Amino acid sequence: MGYELFIALRYLRARRRQAAVSVISGIATAGIAVGVAALIVALALMVGFRTEVQEKILEGTAHLNLLKPDNSGIEDYRDLVARVGRVPGVRAASATIYASGLLTAGDRQEHVVLKGVDLGAPRASNEVFATTVEGDPAALASPGGEAADGVVVGKELARALGLRVGEEVTVVTAQSRLTPLGLQPRPRYTRLRVVGVFASGLYDYDSKWAYISLAAAQRLSGGDDTAGVIQMKVEDIDAVAEVGARVLAAAGPGFMTTNWQELNRPLFAALSLQQKVIIVFFTLLIAIAALNIVTTLTMSVIEKHRDIAILRAQGATPRAVMRIFMLQGVMIGLVGAALGVTLGLGLSWLANAYQLVSIPAEIYSVSYVTLKVRPLHCAGIALLAVAISLLATIYPARSAARLSPVEALRYE
Repeated sequence: MGYELFIALRYLRARRRQAAVSVISGIATAGIAVGVAALIVALALMVGFRTEVQEKILEGTAHLNLLKPDNSGIEDYRDLVARVGRVPGVRAASATIYASGLLTAGDRQEHVVLKGVDLGAPRASNEVFATTVEGDPAALASPGGEAADGVVVGKELARALGLRVGEEVTVVTAQSRLTPLGLQPRPRYTRLRVVGVFASGLYDYDSKWAYISLAAAQRLSGGDDTAGVIQMKVEDIDAVAEVGARVLAAAGPGFMTTNWQELNRPLFAALSLQQKVIIVFFTLLIAIAALNIVTTLTMSVIEKHRDIAILRAQGATPRAVMRIFMLQGVMIGLVGAALGVTLGLGLSWLANAYQLVSIPAEIYSVSYVTLKVRPLHCAGIALLAVAISLLATIYPARSAARLSPVEALRYE
Protein backbone atom coordinates (compact mmCIF):
# COMPACT_ATOMS: atom_id res chain seq x y z
CA MET A 1 0.00 0.00 0.00
CA GLY A 2 1.40 3.41 -0.98
CA TYR A 3 1.78 5.91 1.82
CA GLU A 4 -0.72 8.26 0.13
CA LEU A 5 -3.46 5.61 0.33
CA PHE A 6 -2.43 4.69 3.89
CA ILE A 7 -2.70 8.29 5.07
CA ALA A 8 -5.99 8.81 3.20
CA LEU A 9 -7.52 5.81 4.97
CA ARG A 10 -6.29 7.10 8.35
CA TYR A 11 -7.84 10.49 7.70
CA LEU A 12 -11.21 8.88 6.93
CA ARG A 13 -11.31 7.09 10.28
CA ALA A 14 -13.34 8.81 12.95
CA ARG A 15 -11.59 10.59 15.79
CA ARG A 16 -13.11 12.52 18.60
CA ARG A 17 -11.82 15.89 17.42
CA GLN A 18 -12.79 15.09 13.82
CA ALA A 19 -16.37 14.11 14.54
CA ALA A 20 -17.79 16.89 12.33
CA VAL A 21 -15.66 15.78 9.38
CA SER A 22 -16.74 12.16 9.87
CA VAL A 23 -20.42 13.13 9.99
CA ILE A 24 -20.13 15.15 6.79
CA SER A 25 -18.27 12.24 5.15
CA GLY A 26 -21.10 9.92 6.15
CA ILE A 27 -23.68 12.35 4.75
CA ALA A 28 -21.74 12.57 1.48
CA THR A 29 -21.53 8.79 1.23
CA ALA A 30 -25.25 8.41 1.97
CA GLY A 31 -26.17 11.10 -0.56
CA ILE A 32 -24.18 9.42 -3.31
CA ALA A 33 -25.67 6.03 -2.40
CA VAL A 34 -29.21 7.38 -2.56
CA GLY A 35 -28.56 9.11 -5.87
CA VAL A 36 -27.02 5.98 -7.41
CA ALA A 37 -29.87 3.77 -6.14
CA ALA A 38 -32.50 6.21 -7.41
CA LEU A 39 -30.91 6.37 -10.86
CA ILE A 40 -30.65 2.57 -11.07
CA VAL A 41 -34.30 2.11 -10.10
CA ALA A 42 -35.46 4.86 -12.47
CA LEU A 43 -33.54 3.42 -15.43
CA ALA A 44 -34.75 -0.10 -14.59
CA LEU A 45 -38.30 1.23 -14.54
CA MET A 46 -37.92 2.94 -17.92
CA VAL A 47 -36.23 -0.07 -19.52
CA GLY A 48 -38.86 -2.40 -18.06
CA PHE A 49 -41.73 -0.24 -19.27
CA ARG A 50 -40.25 0.12 -22.76
CA THR A 51 -39.53 -3.61 -23.00
CA GLU A 52 -43.00 -4.52 -21.73
CA VAL A 53 -44.76 -2.26 -24.20
CA GLN A 54 -42.53 -3.34 -27.10
CA GLU A 55 -43.08 -7.03 -26.39
CA LYS A 56 -46.84 -6.54 -26.21
CA ILE A 57 -46.85 -4.58 -29.47
CA LEU A 58 -44.76 -7.18 -31.27
CA GLU A 59 -46.83 -10.04 -29.91
CA GLY A 60 -50.21 -8.47 -30.60
CA THR A 61 -49.63 -6.84 -34.00
CA ALA A 62 -47.84 -7.44 -37.27
CA HIS A 63 -44.18 -6.48 -37.64
CA LEU A 64 -44.55 -5.32 -41.25
CA ASN A 65 -47.57 -4.32 -43.38
CA LEU A 66 -47.85 -4.08 -47.16
CA LEU A 67 -50.72 -2.00 -48.56
CA LYS A 68 -51.68 0.41 -51.31
CA PRO A 69 -51.17 4.13 -50.66
CA ASP A 70 -54.85 4.88 -51.30
CA ASN A 71 -55.97 1.98 -49.06
CA SER A 72 -57.82 0.37 -51.97
CA GLY A 73 -58.31 -3.37 -52.01
CA ILE A 74 -55.63 -5.84 -53.11
CA GLU A 75 -57.31 -8.18 -55.59
CA ASP A 76 -54.50 -10.66 -56.26
CA TYR A 77 -53.63 -10.99 -52.59
CA ARG A 78 -53.10 -14.77 -52.67
CA ASP A 79 -50.30 -14.52 -55.24
CA LEU A 80 -48.87 -11.49 -53.42
CA VAL A 81 -48.81 -13.35 -50.09
CA ALA A 82 -46.92 -16.20 -51.74
CA ARG A 83 -44.34 -13.81 -53.25
CA VAL A 84 -43.61 -11.78 -50.11
CA GLY A 85 -43.56 -14.95 -48.02
CA ARG A 86 -40.46 -16.01 -49.93
CA VAL A 87 -38.60 -12.77 -49.26
CA PRO A 88 -35.51 -13.31 -47.06
CA GLY A 89 -36.22 -12.18 -43.52
CA VAL A 90 -40.00 -12.75 -43.69
CA ARG A 91 -41.07 -15.48 -41.30
CA ALA A 92 -44.76 -15.66 -42.25
CA ALA A 93 -47.28 -13.60 -44.22
CA SER A 94 -51.06 -13.48 -44.53
CA ALA A 95 -53.81 -11.28 -45.91
CA THR A 96 -56.16 -9.33 -43.71
CA ILE A 97 -58.83 -6.67 -43.88
CA TYR A 98 -60.11 -4.21 -41.30
CA ALA A 99 -63.70 -3.18 -40.70
CA SER A 100 -65.36 -1.15 -38.00
CA GLY A 101 -68.70 -1.71 -36.39
CA LEU A 102 -70.83 -1.54 -33.29
CA LEU A 103 -70.86 -4.71 -31.23
CA THR A 104 -74.12 -5.20 -29.35
CA ALA A 105 -74.86 -7.65 -26.55
CA GLY A 106 -78.16 -7.11 -24.78
CA ASP A 107 -78.34 -3.49 -23.78
CA ARG A 108 -74.55 -2.96 -23.99
CA GLN A 109 -72.76 -1.59 -27.00
CA GLU A 110 -69.10 -1.00 -27.85
CA HIS A 111 -67.40 0.30 -30.96
CA VAL A 112 -64.94 -2.28 -32.28
CA VAL A 113 -62.32 -2.77 -34.97
CA LEU A 114 -62.93 -6.09 -36.72
CA LYS A 115 -59.84 -7.72 -38.20
CA GLY A 116 -60.09 -10.53 -40.73
CA VAL A 117 -58.01 -13.67 -40.18
CA ASP A 118 -56.89 -15.78 -43.12
CA LEU A 119 -57.27 -19.23 -41.61
CA GLY A 120 -55.45 -20.79 -44.55
CA ALA A 121 -52.24 -18.89 -43.79
CA PRO A 122 -49.54 -20.07 -41.36
CA ARG A 123 -50.54 -19.58 -37.74
CA ALA A 124 -47.35 -17.66 -37.06
CA SER A 125 -48.58 -14.84 -39.31
CA ASN A 126 -51.78 -14.26 -37.30
CA GLU A 127 -51.22 -12.95 -33.77
CA VAL A 128 -54.65 -14.10 -32.61
CA PHE A 129 -53.38 -17.68 -32.32
CA ALA A 130 -50.65 -16.54 -29.89
CA THR A 131 -52.79 -14.21 -27.78
CA THR A 132 -56.01 -16.22 -27.41
CA VAL A 133 -56.42 -17.31 -23.80
CA GLU A 134 -59.84 -18.93 -24.05
CA GLY A 135 -61.46 -20.83 -26.92
CA ASP A 136 -59.96 -21.66 -30.31
CA PRO A 137 -59.45 -19.17 -33.18
CA ALA A 138 -59.71 -22.05 -35.66
CA ALA A 139 -63.46 -22.00 -34.96
CA LEU A 140 -63.66 -18.65 -36.77
CA ALA A 141 -64.23 -20.56 -39.99
CA SER A 142 -67.77 -19.97 -41.24
CA PRO A 143 -69.90 -23.06 -40.67
CA GLY A 144 -72.20 -22.12 -43.55
CA GLY A 145 -75.96 -22.22 -43.63
CA GLU A 146 -77.77 -20.17 -41.01
CA ALA A 147 -75.07 -20.56 -38.37
CA ALA A 148 -73.40 -17.40 -37.17
CA ASP A 149 -69.80 -16.55 -38.03
CA GLY A 150 -67.26 -16.84 -35.23
CA VAL A 151 -65.57 -13.94 -33.45
CA VAL A 152 -62.69 -13.73 -30.98
CA VAL A 153 -63.07 -10.68 -28.74
CA GLY A 154 -60.57 -8.90 -26.53
CA LYS A 155 -60.49 -9.64 -22.82
CA GLU A 156 -61.52 -6.11 -21.80
CA LEU A 157 -64.17 -5.99 -24.52
CA ALA A 158 -65.64 -9.27 -23.28
CA ARG A 159 -65.71 -7.88 -19.76
CA ALA A 160 -67.40 -4.65 -20.86
CA LEU A 161 -70.12 -6.51 -22.78
CA GLY A 162 -70.41 -9.42 -20.36
CA LEU A 163 -69.56 -11.97 -23.06
CA ARG A 164 -68.61 -15.61 -22.70
CA VAL A 165 -67.48 -18.21 -25.20
CA GLY A 166 -70.51 -19.67 -26.95
CA GLU A 167 -72.73 -16.60 -26.67
CA GLU A 168 -73.99 -14.66 -29.68
CA VAL A 169 -73.61 -10.95 -30.36
CA THR A 170 -74.71 -8.63 -33.12
CA VAL A 171 -72.36 -6.37 -35.06
CA VAL A 172 -73.82 -3.34 -36.81
CA THR A 173 -71.89 -2.05 -39.81
CA ALA A 174 -72.73 0.82 -42.14
CA GLN A 175 -72.92 0.41 -45.90
CA SER A 176 -73.86 3.01 -48.47
CA ARG A 177 -76.62 2.80 -51.07
CA LEU A 178 -77.56 5.11 -53.92
CA THR A 179 -80.90 6.86 -53.51
CA PRO A 180 -82.59 9.82 -55.24
CA LEU A 181 -81.10 11.91 -52.43
CA GLY A 182 -77.60 10.58 -53.08
CA LEU A 183 -75.54 8.08 -51.13
CA GLN A 184 -77.24 7.16 -47.88
CA PRO A 185 -75.89 4.93 -45.09
CA ARG A 186 -77.66 1.63 -44.58
CA PRO A 187 -77.05 -0.29 -41.37
CA ARG A 188 -76.35 -3.99 -41.66
CA TYR A 189 -76.89 -6.41 -38.79
CA THR A 190 -74.77 -9.56 -38.60
CA ARG A 191 -74.88 -12.27 -35.94
CA LEU A 192 -71.57 -13.47 -34.53
CA ARG A 193 -70.82 -16.29 -32.14
CA VAL A 194 -68.04 -15.80 -29.58
CA VAL A 195 -65.52 -18.60 -30.12
CA GLY A 196 -62.63 -17.19 -28.09
CA VAL A 197 -61.16 -14.43 -25.97
CA PHE A 198 -57.71 -12.96 -26.55
CA ALA A 199 -55.44 -10.97 -24.24
CA SER A 200 -52.58 -9.12 -25.92
CA GLY A 201 -51.69 -7.20 -22.77
CA LEU A 202 -52.33 -3.87 -24.51
CA TYR A 203 -55.49 -2.22 -23.23
CA ASP A 204 -56.28 -0.44 -26.50
CA TYR A 205 -56.38 -3.74 -28.38
CA ASP A 206 -58.03 -5.81 -25.68
CA SER A 207 -60.85 -3.29 -25.31
CA LYS A 208 -61.49 -2.34 -28.95
CA TRP A 209 -60.45 -5.20 -31.22
CA ALA A 210 -62.15 -8.38 -32.35
CA TYR A 211 -61.12 -11.03 -34.89
CA ILE A 212 -63.37 -12.64 -37.50
CA SER A 213 -62.55 -14.80 -40.49
CA LEU A 214 -61.26 -13.11 -43.63
CA ALA A 215 -64.34 -14.24 -45.57
CA ALA A 216 -66.65 -12.73 -42.94
CA ALA A 217 -64.69 -9.47 -42.98
CA GLN A 218 -64.97 -9.35 -46.77
CA ARG A 219 -68.73 -9.76 -46.57
CA LEU A 220 -69.01 -6.99 -43.99
CA SER A 221 -66.89 -4.70 -46.17
CA GLY A 222 -68.88 -5.18 -49.35
CA GLY A 223 -68.46 -8.75 -50.49
CA ASP A 224 -65.43 -8.36 -52.84
CA ASP A 225 -62.71 -11.02 -52.72
CA THR A 226 -60.00 -8.54 -51.81
CA ALA A 227 -57.63 -7.85 -48.94
CA GLY A 228 -56.72 -4.52 -47.44
CA VAL A 229 -53.29 -5.37 -46.00
CA ILE A 230 -50.65 -8.08 -46.30
CA GLN A 231 -49.24 -8.47 -42.79
CA MET A 232 -45.94 -10.14 -42.02
CA LYS A 233 -43.85 -11.39 -39.12
CA VAL A 234 -40.10 -10.97 -39.64
CA GLU A 235 -37.11 -12.84 -38.28
CA ASP A 236 -35.21 -9.80 -36.97
CA ILE A 237 -37.43 -7.06 -35.59
CA ASP A 238 -34.55 -4.55 -35.60
CA ALA A 239 -33.98 -5.11 -39.34
CA VAL A 240 -37.64 -4.61 -40.27
CA ALA A 241 -36.83 -1.56 -42.44
CA GLU A 242 -34.39 -3.56 -44.58
CA VAL A 243 -36.90 -6.41 -44.89
CA GLY A 244 -39.56 -3.88 -45.90
CA ALA A 245 -37.37 -2.63 -48.76
CA ARG A 246 -36.99 -6.19 -50.06
CA VAL A 247 -40.75 -6.76 -49.73
CA LEU A 248 -41.46 -3.63 -51.80
CA ALA A 249 -39.09 -4.84 -54.49
CA ALA A 250 -40.86 -8.21 -54.60
CA ALA A 251 -44.36 -6.68 -54.60
CA GLY A 252 -43.69 -4.26 -57.46
CA PRO A 253 -44.94 -0.70 -57.98
CA GLY A 254 -48.12 0.66 -56.43
CA PHE A 255 -47.47 -0.47 -52.86
CA MET A 256 -46.10 0.95 -49.63
CA THR A 257 -45.01 -0.55 -46.32
CA THR A 258 -45.43 0.37 -42.69
CA ASN A 259 -43.62 -1.33 -39.84
CA TRP A 260 -43.92 -1.49 -36.09
CA GLN A 261 -41.17 1.08 -35.58
CA GLU A 262 -42.88 3.69 -37.78
CA LEU A 263 -46.32 3.12 -36.32
CA ASN A 264 -45.04 3.46 -32.74
CA ARG A 265 -42.31 6.08 -33.28
CA PRO A 266 -44.02 8.82 -31.19
CA LEU A 267 -44.37 6.44 -28.25
CA PHE A 268 -40.75 5.28 -28.26
CA ALA A 269 -39.47 8.81 -28.91
CA ALA A 270 -41.34 10.00 -25.83
CA LEU A 271 -39.91 7.15 -23.76
CA SER A 272 -36.39 7.92 -24.98
CA LEU A 273 -36.80 11.59 -24.04
CA GLN A 274 -38.07 10.64 -20.58
CA GLN A 275 -35.06 8.39 -20.05
CA LYS A 276 -32.65 11.20 -20.96
CA VAL A 277 -34.40 13.61 -18.60
CA ILE A 278 -34.24 11.07 -15.77
CA ILE A 279 -30.51 10.50 -16.32
CA VAL A 280 -29.79 14.24 -16.24
CA PHE A 281 -31.95 14.81 -13.15
CA PHE A 282 -30.41 12.06 -11.03
CA THR A 283 -26.90 12.89 -12.24
CA LEU A 284 -27.45 16.38 -10.85
CA LEU A 285 -28.68 14.77 -7.62
CA ILE A 286 -25.44 12.78 -7.35
CA ALA A 287 -23.45 15.94 -8.10
CA ILE A 288 -25.26 17.81 -5.31
CA ALA A 289 -24.47 14.98 -2.92
CA ALA A 290 -20.83 15.13 -4.02
CA LEU A 291 -20.65 18.76 -2.91
CA ASN A 292 -20.43 17.38 0.62
CA ILE A 293 -17.11 15.86 -0.41
CA VAL A 294 -15.81 19.38 -1.09
CA THR A 295 -16.90 20.43 2.39
CA THR A 296 -15.38 17.32 3.98
CA LEU A 297 -12.02 17.70 2.30
CA THR A 298 -11.87 21.45 2.84
CA MET A 299 -12.41 20.97 6.59
CA SER A 300 -9.90 18.15 6.56
CA VAL A 301 -7.28 20.37 4.91
CA ILE A 302 -7.86 23.06 7.55
CA GLU A 303 -7.54 20.57 10.42
CA LYS A 304 -4.59 18.73 8.88
CA HIS A 305 -2.45 21.70 7.88
CA ARG A 306 0.18 20.72 10.50
CA ASP A 307 0.31 17.15 9.18
CA ILE A 308 0.59 18.45 5.63
CA ALA A 309 3.47 20.72 6.63
CA ILE A 310 5.31 17.83 8.31
CA LEU A 311 4.82 15.63 5.24
CA ARG A 312 6.16 18.38 3.00
CA ALA A 313 9.13 18.91 5.32
CA GLN A 314 9.91 15.18 5.16
CA GLY A 315 10.03 15.25 1.36
CA ALA A 316 6.44 14.69 0.22
CA THR A 317 5.81 16.44 -3.08
CA PRO A 318 2.77 18.69 -3.68
CA ARG A 319 1.49 16.08 -6.11
CA ALA A 320 1.65 13.40 -3.38
CA VAL A 321 -0.27 15.63 -0.96
CA MET A 322 -2.84 16.25 -3.65
CA ARG A 323 -3.20 12.51 -4.21
CA ILE A 324 -3.88 11.93 -0.49
CA PHE A 325 -6.97 14.11 -0.50
CA MET A 326 -8.14 12.99 -3.93
CA LEU A 327 -7.99 9.39 -2.70
CA GLN A 328 -10.19 10.38 0.23
CA GLY A 329 -12.88 11.68 -2.11
CA VAL A 330 -12.59 8.70 -4.46
CA MET A 331 -13.02 6.27 -1.56
CA ILE A 332 -16.13 8.14 -0.41
CA GLY A 333 -17.44 7.84 -3.98
CA LEU A 334 -16.57 4.13 -4.19
CA VAL A 335 -18.30 3.30 -0.91
CA GLY A 336 -21.34 5.40 -1.86
CA ALA A 337 -21.52 3.81 -5.32
CA ALA A 338 -21.25 0.28 -3.89
CA LEU A 339 -23.97 0.96 -1.33
CA GLY A 340 -26.13 2.62 -4.00
CA VAL A 341 -25.85 -0.30 -6.41
CA THR A 342 -26.73 -2.75 -3.62
CA LEU A 343 -29.69 -0.62 -2.55
CA GLY A 344 -30.88 -0.15 -6.13
CA LEU A 345 -30.75 -3.89 -6.85
CA GLY A 346 -32.60 -4.64 -3.62
CA LEU A 347 -35.36 -2.11 -4.33
CA SER A 348 -35.75 -3.42 -7.88
CA TRP A 349 -36.07 -6.98 -6.61
CA LEU A 350 -38.71 -5.96 -4.06
CA ALA A 351 -40.67 -4.04 -6.70
CA ASN A 352 -40.71 -7.07 -9.00
CA ALA A 353 -41.41 -9.64 -6.28
CA TYR A 354 -44.47 -7.79 -5.00
CA GLN A 355 -45.48 -5.98 -8.23
CA LEU A 356 -45.24 -2.63 -6.48
CA VAL A 357 -45.16 -0.55 -9.67
CA SER A 358 -48.79 -0.71 -10.77
CA ILE A 359 -50.08 1.80 -13.32
CA PRO A 360 -53.47 2.52 -14.93
CA ALA A 361 -53.85 0.13 -17.86
CA GLU A 362 -56.32 2.49 -19.53
CA ILE A 363 -53.54 5.07 -19.92
CA TYR A 364 -50.34 3.05 -20.26
CA SER A 365 -51.70 -0.17 -21.82
CA VAL A 366 -49.98 -2.35 -19.18
CA SER A 367 -51.18 -2.86 -15.61
CA TYR A 368 -47.79 -3.09 -13.87
CA VAL A 369 -44.14 -2.74 -14.82
CA THR A 370 -41.37 -5.27 -14.25
CA LEU A 371 -38.14 -3.43 -13.47
CA LYS A 372 -35.30 -4.65 -15.69
CA VAL A 373 -31.85 -3.90 -14.30
CA ARG A 374 -29.05 -3.90 -16.86
CA PRO A 375 -25.54 -4.74 -15.53
CA LEU A 376 -24.06 -2.22 -17.95
CA HIS A 377 -26.30 0.51 -16.49
CA CYS A 378 -25.20 -0.36 -12.95
CA ALA A 379 -21.53 -0.24 -13.92
CA GLY A 380 -21.97 3.04 -15.79
CA ILE A 381 -23.85 4.70 -12.93
CA ALA A 382 -21.24 3.55 -10.40
CA LEU A 383 -18.41 4.90 -12.57
CA LEU A 384 -20.34 8.17 -13.00
CA ALA A 385 -20.64 8.55 -9.22
CA VAL A 386 -16.93 7.89 -8.72
CA ALA A 387 -16.03 10.34 -11.50
CA ILE A 388 -18.20 13.07 -9.94
CA SER A 389 -16.61 12.36 -6.57
CA LEU A 390 -13.15 12.65 -8.13
CA LEU A 391 -14.02 16.01 -9.68
CA ALA A 392 -15.26 17.22 -6.30
CA THR A 393 -11.80 16.62 -4.79
CA ILE A 394 -9.86 18.84 -7.18
CA TYR A 395 -10.27 22.18 -5.40
CA PRO A 396 -9.53 21.07 -1.80
CA ALA A 397 -6.70 18.79 -2.99
CA ARG A 398 -5.07 21.66 -4.90
CA SER A 399 -5.45 23.86 -1.81
CA ALA A 400 -3.65 21.26 0.27
CA ALA A 401 -0.87 20.93 -2.32
CA ARG A 402 -0.28 24.70 -2.34
CA LEU A 403 0.08 24.87 1.48
CA SER A 404 3.51 26.18 2.50
CA PRO A 405 5.15 24.09 5.27
CA VAL A 406 6.93 27.16 6.69
CA GLU A 407 3.68 29.10 7.09
CA ALA A 408 1.88 26.09 8.52
CA LEU A 409 4.53 25.41 11.21
CA ARG A 410 5.36 29.03 12.09
CA TYR A 411 2.79 29.29 14.90
CA GLU A 412 2.94 25.67 16.13
